[in-house]
Amino acid sequence: MTNDSNRPRPSSMRVLVVDDEDDIRELFDMTLAQMGLSVDCAGSFAEAVRCLEGTRYDLCLTDMRLPDGNGLEIVRMVGERYGETPVAVITAFGSTDNAIAAMKAGAFDYLSKPVMLDQLRTLVKSALKLPAPRKTPAPASENRTGAQLIGVSAAIEHVRGLIDKLARSQAAVYISGESGSGKELAARLMHSRSARHEAPFVPVNCGAIPENLMESEFFGYRKGAFTGADSDRDGFFQAANGGTLFLDEVADLPMPMQVKLLRAIQEKKIRKVGSTNEESVNVRIVSATHKNLKDCLDAGAFRQDLYYRLNVIELRMPSLRERKEDIPLLIEFILSRMKGDETPLPELTNAAMDALLRYSYPGNVRELENILERATALCGNGRVDLDDLQLAAEPVAGEENVSLDGKTLDDYVNQVEKQLILDALEKTKFNRTAAARLLGVSFRSLRYRIERLGIEDDR
Repeated sequence: MTNDSNRPRPSSMRVLVVDDEDDIRELFDMTLAQMGLSVDCAGSFAEAVRCLEGTRYDLCLTDMRLPDGNGLEIVRMVGERYGETPVAVITAFGSTDNAIAAMKAGAFDYLSKPVMLDQLRTLVKSALKLPAPRKTPAPASENRTGAQLIGVSAAIEHVRGLIDKLARSQAAVYISGESGSGKELAARLMHSRSARHEAPFVPVNCGAIPENLMESEFFGYRKGAFTGADSDRDGFFQAANGGTLFLDEVADLPMPMQVKLLRAIQEKKIRKVGSTNEESVNVRIVSATHKNLKDCLDAGAFRQDLYYRLNVIELRMPSLRERKEDIPLLIEFILSRMKGDETPLPELTNAAMDALLRYSYPGNVRELENILERATALCGNGRVDLDDLQLAAEPVAGEENVSLDGKTLDDYVNQVEKQLILDALEKTKFNRTAAARLLGVSFRSLRYRIERLGIEDDR
């Protein structure tokens, strides 16, 4: 098998263009030459293979349809044999299925025909900034953000490998996992090892933005667009331009905003509130939620077309229960981070350590951090004992469904919650805004609870 080390590297950066159309090859050759790059052109799959075997390329651009093969074959072959060379594919306009298939196969990015030269230049510049791929997954201590993915378990090693692989792509990534499992940390690491690492990483909690402010927060607004708009303001997309936009709790986006987000992703353009002009944006979208996004889709709470745009590639973060062998390392890391320069590292008694190893951590790593922070504040003489941990009581095996008048705890809580909401709605003559204020929750939270508990049907 041929590999990168056996091929000579040209004196300047070199790009391979694979396309059976003469005018496309000529256009790309001229455009890339103006960027100071050396270009080789191939009109078929077989010709591309010969070029790749003889020369080391910094980038490969390939059409999806070739007379003797297709672009996906080139993507897979380059990934297997010449891992240092990123591949971008050129697809027919509107062929999103081909684009998604290429990204899943390992393509760096894609361009739709007719190709816009400014988009081509942007793609090429990004691809040439990619750091060389690691021979092994990055150790926990090496990253540009200072964040660390601690652990030696098979589950966390798998995640590290995927992060390194996904960092070399522009594909939209959906990160799934329970609350506190490290979804934002994974997104930050992916960004820090990508070609976009010098541009901003902008995290957004979609569930914390009031619905009436979402459009202006995401896309910005022009002066005078509404009361209080005293000057022009950029939104999240402009702030992340050139970098990564991380949409946390994306399942909480209301339907109208899902439509606008889908268009921004598809067109790579946004329009500020109050403006008549669109502006181009270049962002990579990484999204996450602790909910099951497929369940939200099936329930009609999430758009199918947006789901497939965001979930090109999924990265699942394991729960702490699935990586218990990492707990001692995490404890050591968290405690060392908490201690001051002159404060000795707190010591855990055997009873405390045994309890931490047995605990199920419904809140995952974030809960472990909270437990240790509380325990170090409560302990005396620098020794953390079992009582200092204040762990929540674990269910007894075989008694998970404790009965309350013939009902489970969940049934009982839902009944009480339903009655409280009904009482608030009746007091406010079914004015949901007033009822939410009376209950001390947001309007969106109340609306979700009403739907979940089926209160409207009862009314």
